[in-house]
Amino acid sequence: MNRFYVDAECDGLYGKFLSVAALVTDESGREIDRLYLSAHAEAGDIQTEWVREHVLPYLANADELVNTENEMLDRFWQFWMRHRESAVCIAYVQYPVEARLFSQCVMKAQEERTFLGPYPLYDLSTLLVARGLSPDPDIAVLSGMELAEHDAMNDVRMIAKVWEKLMK
Repeated sequence: MNRFYVDAECDGLYGKFLSVAALVTDESGREIDRLYLSAHAEAGDIQTEWVREHVLPYLANADELVNTENEMLDRFWQFWMRHRESAVCIAYVQYPVEARLFSQCVMKAQEERTFLGPYPLYDLSTLLVARGLSPDPDIAVLSGMELAEHDAMNDVRMIAKVWEKLMK
């Protein structure tokens, strides 16, 4: 099966979604497809100081800027639906952010989407614990990529690298 890695950034753990990245790879780790969206946001739009400092600087790195959170959710769901039959879904510390991302997408059309979310939604942090590692390491160091964290696309690239290392 292919792998569908996902990372999202939002304004606080339960706030508005600001960016989402998904990277689809084959079993060898070769990139098949990707999505990287960010919302238009200014420092004054963001409620959380930590997010202004650690996430806002990377929002402009997205492949595409969207105007609303609703548009971001719709675009992400369309991308997920293209790959859900052929890929397992993997996130890193997937609750609350990525779990909520999928939940909000489902709730937009609950009757038709109830059984279309990822099942299971694999969590890299659980795999880390199973291998005797901290569930919350410095992912940049562990991946060997040392990319800037909280840039959603960087995060999915590092998640993919660590997942592949641990699954060998």
